This record gives sequence, C-alpha cells and structure tokens, in this order.
Amino acid sequence: MTKIIDTHAHLWNEDYLDKLGKLGSKGTEVAKGINQSASKEDLNKRFKDMDDSGVDMQILSATPQSPQWGTKEEAHQCANDINDLYRSLVQQYPDRFLAYGAVSLPYVDQAIEEAKTLLQQEEFVGIAIPTIVKDKVSIADKQFEPFFEAINDLHGTLYIHPTGCGAQSPLVNDYTLEWVIGAPLESTFITLHLLKNNIPQQYPNIKFHISHLGGALPFFMTRIKDNYEDWNAFDSDPWEILNKQFVYDTANFHEPSLINSVETFGADKFMMGSDFPYFQDEKYKRSVDYIKNSRLDQADIDGILSGNAIKFFNINHKH
Repeated sequence: MTKIIDTHAHLWNEDYLDKLGKLGSKGTEVAKGINQSASKEDLNKRFKDMDDSGVDMQILSATPQSPQWGTKEEAHQCANDINDLYRSLVQQYPDRFLAYGAVSLPYVDQAIEEAKTLLQQEEFVGIAIPTIVKDKVSIADKQFEPFFEAINDLHGTLYIHPTGCGAQSPLVNDYTLEWVIGAPLESTFITLHLLKNNIPQQYPNIKFHISHLGGALPFFMTRIKDNYEDWNAFDSDPWEILNKQFVYDTANFHEPSLINSVETFGADKFMMGSDFPYFQDEKYKRSVDYIKNSRLDQADIDGILSGNAIKFFNINHKH
C-alpha cells in the first residue's frame, strides 16, 4: 500500500505566533485558532484528517510564519523555539512527522549557522525560507547569496514558500488578493528571480522545493523559454535548470492544472501537498483525492502521493 506523504503542511503554537506578531509580523492572526498547534486536541484533529484521507506523514514547515522579525537575537530565539517544537514532534511521532528547519534570515551569517546545525539532525529534511524576506526583499536578492553558497556546500534542500504579502504589488494588495492569487504568483516570481540571478546555476547542489505547482510556471513555460532563446531574458536555459534542480508540491487542487504541470515538467517533479491547516476536513481529503482520481497513469499517481517524496527526502533512510 502506498505511503502517502504530505510535503506541504504547517504547525505553530499560539505563543510562537504571538511572539512573531509583537516583533512586527503582520500575518500571524490568520494562522491562529485553526487547529494549527501542537496541543493534544489540535494534533488529534490533524491526525483524524490525515487518517480520513489516507495520509501517513506530514512534513512540517514554519513558513510563512518564519522567524525573521525583531533583532538578530530575537529572531534566533524564535527560530530555536519553532525548531525545538518540530524536533520534539518528530521524535514523539516519528511515523507521522518530519520537518523543514526554520532559519533567521535576513541575518545571513546567523541563518547559515542555524542551517548547518539543523541539516545534521535527522528530524529535518531541509530548510524552509520565505519568498520575500520581511515582506520586502526577494529571497533571490544578492545579499542572501552567501546563504545559498552555504546550503550548496551542505548539499541541502530549500523549501521556498509564499509570504502572503502579494509580492508587494498594489495590483494584488489593493484588491485584497494576497492569498487568492498572490501566493502562487510569489512562487512564480521568486523562482524566476532565482534564475535571473543565477542562483541555481551557481549552486547546483541545492535542491529546490517550490509550493503550489510552481505557481504559473507550467502555464508560461513556452513563453519563458522563447524569451530566453529569442530575447536573452536569462543567462542560461531556464527549462534545463528547472528540470534539474526543482520539484513542486501539489497544493493547488485543480486537476487540469495538475495535468498541465505534469505534462510540462514530468510526474517525477511533483509531490503531494495540502497546505494544512488552511485546508481541513473535506478540503484536506480533496488534496489527496484530486491526485488519486486524476486521469494520470497509476504509476505517476503513486509517485506523486509517495514515491517522489521518499526519493527526494531519502525518507526510507531516515525512517
């Protein structure tokens, strides 16, 4: 029987969210009171949704509630808090959880040291970072290049998740579309930012996990490639880089979008994702069923639900 792995799930305790809010994060309220914590009651609800949907394991991440606010010391303490919680949960429920570690970017040197420590621990499969640091600066900005260089040296995995700040576009935010379309747009923009600044090209040992089917990337792929070939929009072939170093989760839930994405990049580039706790009950079940009941080949379905994540994260080695 296929072991279903949810690669896009979140968990935060209220005190962590309160601390981020006091330090300047504007997005914490939307994450409160939605069965998102590690309380016994919330975990039971989470496990019920997983069991009802046939999901064996979730890979937890703190993004978009990343420990990036406050002073260097305050951000480091927040990173420690959430990482300690995830480590404890993985140890307590080793068949249920693995985690992405959280680091305190924009403090680059500190984030590098945090990543080095986390990537040595078997509870963590990689590092989760936001698309836009402190809701202002693209993660692909040159100031963060030493961080990418360090992750490359560590052969690490980076999960890049939207922040919900609408890519700082008034065309999104003035119409309160931050989560309606802003999140997948951020995934689209930041992946292309990385290519424009030659981050994957310079650091080929990094594996990138992009959420929400890669946003609009599959839909625009021919346009992206044409602009490379005819107008020198990129220094190197974006198609080649995206196929070599990037994978995507399926937190989208629209079968035609899934089919388009798989036909564009190949089924082996996709891993099941739910965006729990933002989608629960029937909509959590849908995150599995829309893959399971799709017109994809059974081998591709099994890979997306299970095999691709097992290979990408080397889960059989860890568990």
